[in-house]
Amino acid sequence: MIDRPGAADGPTQVSIGIWIVDISNIDSAQQSFTAEVAVVLRWKDPRLAHTGEGVVRHPLEQIWHPRVAIVNETNSVTRKFPDSVEVEPDGVVNYRQRYAGAFTQPLRLQSFPFDRQTFRVQLVAVRYRSNEVKFVPDQDWIRNGLKQGGGIAPSITLPDWTVEKWETKSLGYALAPGFEYSGYVFQFTASRDVQHYILKVILPLILIVAMSWAGFWIDPVNANSQISVAVTSMLTLIAYRYAVDTQVPRLPYMTRMDAFFLVSTLLVFLSLIEVLVTTILDNNQQTALAKKIDRYCRVIFPAIFAITSIVIFAHPRG
Repeated sequence: MIDRPGAADGPTQVSIGIWIVDISNIDSAQQSFTAEVAVVLRWKDPRLAHTGEGVVRHPLEQIWHPRVAIVNETNSVTRKFPDSVEVEPDGVVNYRQRYAGAFTQPLRLQSFPFDRQTFRVQLVAVRYRSNEVKFVPDQDWIRNGLKQGGGIAPSITLPDWTVEKWETKSLGYALAPGFEYSGYVFQFTASRDVQHYILKVILPLILIVAMSWAGFWIDPVNANSQISVAVTSMLTLIAYRYAVDTQVPRLPYMTRMDAFFLVSTLLVFLSLIEVLVTTILDNNQQTALAKKIDRYCRVIFPAIFAITSIVIFAHPRG
């Protein structure tokens, strides 16, 4: 290995600038996001100073470099630029790279679809600890108006999320207990746009549940019609649930949407039970009692559904 510059004088300072060129997708089911990330590293190595004009290019593997890697990149990530550096006459080394692909990100989906998530691009100096390599925001970028030496392009193509804020910071990466390497993080917080889920998931689900209540207005004498409405609502709800399940991973906990589906399923199932009870009462010549139960259920079921829906969705974003 080539020794780092100024090894006897303390940690080697590496300036870093990170620019998110684009964020094209966030996949909750795969717990990943797809982005293009531009990274600029700058450090000084007096051993590479030269008397020529302009810059001198060197292959990356022929000089010392901080061995920066993105720890949460997937196999789909590609590097757009060749692995080479440009050295200025005073020995300042510039390395530029552009990464494109998917990056893993564990998500907390308890509040899905009314959730807010933090996403990271985690860089680490492989083999170097914080007392050997120190990452700092690039001052040239800061002087040019890019606060914290980073930023996100204003015209990203992310369709169903809203980026609220971002930040950069030095953060060590623990490969194993006792083995923490110097690292740097660009992270952004985004909230999911809920219009899609309200219009295409929640509203149709409300209509399916309300459809199951139609049996309360049908005379118990017409038992076949009542049962047909209740069974159709139940089967529609089950099929609809399978369609929505593809949008989230299999989780060991319930999301808000899971709770809403559970309440909806229970109410539709209880509607079916109520229809069976009133049918049995009508067959036993207790039609008046059956109609009375129907009248009560016309109020009780919508009230329960409205109250539980408010409890599930009223609290703030997670």
